[in-house]
Amino acid sequence: MRSDRGQLDIFDHSAHRMAAANRLAAEYAQLAYNFPPTVRDERVKHYISEAERYEAIAAQVERKAP
Repeated sequence: MRSDRGQLDIFDHSAHRMAAANRLAAEYAQLAYNFPPTVRDERVKHYISEAERYEAIAAQVERKAP
């Protein structure tokens, strides 16, 4: 049976880890000189917005935890 891996694992894909990965990807996207500057900026903005989204999810979880 084939798994499409559509659902993330809560242990391997924690919100903190995903945010850190997106921050790192944003740093590397700034250095990707094979893209024009406008595309690089779009990629950096995307990765940073994803990191902020995951950080917001992590903050919600921390507030709800006893």
